[in-house]
Amino acid sequence: MSDISHYMAVALCSFLAYPVVYGTVAPYMLKLLVFQRYATLDKAKQKYVHMITTSLIYTAVASPCALYVHHFDQELARATENNVLRYDCPAVRYILALVLGYTTGESVVTLIDVGCSDISMFGFLAHHVVTGYTALVTCVYPCLPAYANIGPVTEFSTIWLNIRILLKELDIPQSSTVNKVNNLAFFLSFSYVRVWLLIFYEYIPITPLLLTKEFYLLEWPVVVTFLCGSQFFLVINLYWYGLMCMRFPRVILGYGKND
Repeated sequence: MSDISHYMAVALCSFLAYPVVYGTVAPYMLKLLVFQRYATLDKAKQKYVHMITTSLIYTAVASPCALYVHHFDQELARATENNVLRYDCPAVRYILALVLGYTTGESVVTLIDVGCSDISMFGFLAHHVVTGYTALVTCVYPCLPAYANIGPVTEFSTIWLNIRILLKELDIPQSSTVNKVNNLAFFLSFSYVRVWLLIFYEYIPITPLLLTKEFYLLEWPVVVTFLCGSQFFLVINLYWYGLMCMRFPRVILGYGKND
């Protein structure tokens, strides 16, 4: 096992930074940008939009970095094409360390301070436990980094989802131009990172590896992560995508009830 102290330090800093961003940076940004609408929210709603704004900040950092690595790290691409199972990509491990700290911080703050609000607590915790475990395994074991990197890549669509939620909570009409443009960006980004990339750059390429003897010689946390995690994220994202496609006319065009 390689030295993981640097990655754990990043994860710890990310975790410790979360309550600062949630409690100080997010409220400041909201007051600065949308003071009048923010001031009309009750305390519970303000806590909720603080969490969403914090998520927006973290995902706006981690996911573009992961996308850059996916598209432009040629050495990582060659290792993946040659089916190299053990390959150390520090960039991916640092990104996942950031995700690990953020995911843990958001889980703790949600349980302690935010509550359920508009989110399903079971679904929220299930998603965050799997995401956190996957991130931790990637930080500890330098195995299959290109596939691990797809996780933070998929969070690129979460940027637009967070903006969509903020617009809804701040009572911006669905029929407004900003909502329509953001909804379209959300749909297109989801289609690309959570359907196209997830299927054609993770699920299909990794499935043959799961059938090889060499894969099961890797450490058991790695085996569990990719054997179960790949199925979990594919199913949940295709389920979400199906719901989105059924709502496409209303969601994208901005007509009808907010949902």
